[in-house]
Amino acid sequence: MALRPTIRVFSLLRKQTTVRAPLVAPRNTANVMTQRCAFHALRPTSVLLKAKKSKGTIELLDENDPELLEAEQQKEAEETLLKNEQQQQQSSENSTFKNLYESLDAETKDPKDLHHMPKHSRLNNLVHHIEAGDQAEKLPALVEQWRNKRLPITAFTSSKLIEACCKTGRGDIAYTLLGERQRYGLLPTQEDFEKTIATLSTQGEMDKAFVTLAMVPLYNESKTTGKMYASLVEGCLNVKSEEEEGKSLENAISAAEDLSNMNEIQNKTDAKDSLEKLISVLSEKGENEKVDKIKQIISSL
Repeated sequence: MALRPTIRVFSLLRKQTTVRAPLVAPRNTANVMTQRCAFHALRPTSVLLKAKKSKGTIELLDENDPELLEAEQQKEAEETLLKNEQQQQQSSENSTFKNLYESLDAETKDPKDLHHMPKHSRLNNLVHHIEAGDQAEKLPALVEQWRNKRLPITAFTSSKLIEACCKTGRGDIAYTLLGERQRYGLLPTQEDFEKTIATLSTQGEMDKAFVTLAMVPLYNESKTTGKMYASLVEGCLNVKSEEEEGKSLENAISAAEDLSNMNEIQNKTDAKDSLEKLISVLSEKGENEKVDKIKQIISSL
């Protein structure tokens, strides 16, 4: 095909003017990119530079060029479609949770009504659809109604309840469910306590995190672990407030001492990395005596 050495230039007044001038066909990709940058710098508005090797021409397209507009419209349409799909999916999930919750709430509200007894799997099905913190907020009241109805809560459902709370960032709800054993009747595992303490520590709820650790002996099937203490130490180190920093470091040191002194703690070595971080912080503050104490604790694990 014959080369068409033409440059189309569109003026600011949107009037097309054609200027014909000979151009040398680009020899390599580097030359094309150089010309591309040069033409782009000529216009303050969005441009599209196309090097058509088949025709040997370079076209500078105006932002209202049909080809450019079509590409932009297609991109906007794809983004809008994706956004709508996400909103529909979220709306569908919220609707499913709402329907399940309202149905289960109505069936368990009156503990003396023996004509409406939900299946034992219904609570677990509801927990499966929890995707937001405001949904997790409704769990304590519903679980209490469930227990007042003399309906059982298995260890599997207990773990799912704690997991749903921690997944949505509501460690405080998990703390509430674990804190009143007679009211909610959960059967948590070690992993459930580890998740709850880790979530509370990440959120800076250190008082609740330490109280949760103290709850572990209340449940016969659970034992304290090194991961629990690791979460506590790291949570204390993440406190940035100048007023609370000193207290948090003392709490971290106290947790490390308990880790060393209590023989019933399982997998103590899981806390080593957190204790190493504690040593680094204490070293920066010049607390050499405390550093030596933590090093001795690490060596004893």
